[in-house]
Amino acid sequence: MRVDPATTRTIHHSDPLVQEVLDIWAARFLHGIALGDLTGTVDRIGTWPDWGPEWMKTARVHEEMGEQAWEEGRHISAVSSFLSAAACYHLSYFLSVDDEEAHAHGLAKMLECHDRVLPFMQPPVEKVSIPFPDADLVGLLSVPTGGGPAPIVVFLPGLDSTKEQRHGGRGTLLRRGMAVLSLDGPGQGEISTKLPIRHDYEVAVSAAIDYLEEREEIDATRVGLIGASLGGYYACRAAAFEPRVTAAVANCGPYNWIDCWDELPGVTRGAFRKYSWSASDEEAREKAKALDLTGVADKIEQPLVVVHGMLDPLIGVDHARRIAEEAPNATLVTVDDATHGVSNLSYKFAPWVDDWMAGQLGGTIV
Repeated sequence: MRVDPATTRTIHHSDPLVQEVLDIWAARFLHGIALGDLTGTVDRIGTWPDWGPEWMKTARVHEEMGEQAWEEGRHISAVSSFLSAAACYHLSYFLSVDDEEAHAHGLAKMLECHDRVLPFMQPPVEKVSIPFPDADLVGLLSVPTGGGPAPIVVFLPGLDSTKEQRHGGRGTLLRRGMAVLSLDGPGQGEISTKLPIRHDYEVAVSAAIDYLEEREEIDATRVGLIGASLGGYYACRAAAFEPRVTAAVANCGPYNWIDCWDELPGVTRGAFRKYSWSASDEEAREKAKALDLTGVADKIEQPLVVVHGMLDPLIGVDHARRIAEEAPNATLVTVDDATHGVSNLSYKFAPWVDDWMAGQLGGTIV
């Protein structure tokens, strides 16, 4: 049973769909979106169909600032502006799935703004292509400075996040001596137009590890996974069936996606329909049934941390408890007053998780 979203409401809106989105994701939006941009854009939104166009307007403000800085040779400022534009373009499209043209435009602009400044990012970022049947997967890779092959943490996005958003958190792991790969797998980010969601996400993780084994600066015998939201399910699924995974973290992931289905926001069910390539709500519901850790969680032999916010309005904490009860080497971490992804109180768990992962992979915490 999920928590009533109104329990943690911080921003109010008259449109019920807009309100639902804000109740669940407002705290996450602030990881990359300025508070003034959030409140200012929301103020301009009358009803849900305005969501995408208004966020595109906000994105364009940042993009124009980036273009001006670029023309003037102020590349550091340009990087900041283009990354802000990419974040706003992501908000414009990721849940607005009914307007195909607007969705495609928002995704393309997010990628354009982000990729434009890749050579200037700090810590450095390399965009990599990972061989995979039917269409290559894409990732963002960063490697810590220093000698010797480094262990690596693979960030797994969820239903609506992408490698661009996840890779923004690379710095704390790099400082602990671990490389970071943020992955767009089937149904995610720029791969969502080429491959649909798969319940057997271990195939994507296996392909990523195959690729990493060929990188001399990476020690692919020490691989950690961190997945958030639906990515938490993916992390568990991959750990259960890919023995090369050393340790994993599942943040606010579902044990069984269909158990959440009827209480999910309409925009979330719509996003799953879109990214699973379902022709109808009924088909999407059937596909959701396959994302189930029954008979899977007990196969996870690696150390596993299961993190969950006690006030998660999207996925109830009972899902985390069940995963932790069945996975033999799991540690359950619940955070009081935390919402989905623990985005509103990330300081209460993220540093500890980074330290824990460093301990599992042979990184450093000093």
